[in-house]
Amino acid sequence: MKLMSIAKFVLLFSSLISAGLYGQSAYQSFGAEMPQDGETISLSQAIATLGEKDVAKRSVKIEGKITEVCQAKGCWMVMVDGDTYARVTFKDYGFFVPTETSMQDGTVFGDLSRTVLTTEQVQHYAEDAGKDHAKVSAEPLEEYWLVASSVSIKSK
Repeated sequence: MKLMSIAKFVLLFSSLISAGLYGQSAYQSFGAEMPQDGETISLSQAIATLGEKDVAKRSVKIEGKITEVCQAKGCWMVMVDGDTYARVTFKDYGFFVPTETSMQDGTVFGDLSRTVLTTEQVQHYAEDAGKDHAKVSAEPLEEYWLVASSVSIKSK
């Protein structure tokens, strides 16, 4: 009888492992623990409530699609919501995301602001993304910037 129970346990355990269900989470987490409180909103909603001043900053928890990641070491990513995007960097350069994270859904918590990138910064980010310099703006670029303390990426 005891042998039968052990055999059932081993069979169930091996089934879970082979199905990929044991020890895996639906999300990969980076940085600090994602706050459970507070509403998760879209990037477009967060930007709409940011305000007009360039110095305005707001802590937000947003969801979106990750479309670009720094190919050098994963030290930034671009999150998109429709036609709106924000460049996401990581607080105190304290963590990175996998370089193969593009085209995955994610949730990010951090401080959202508006910034103007210099021509040099635009070129640098294009290079990190593996883009051709000829196709990149030669002028400063205004964009939204989110310094994340927590990132959660939906596993493929």
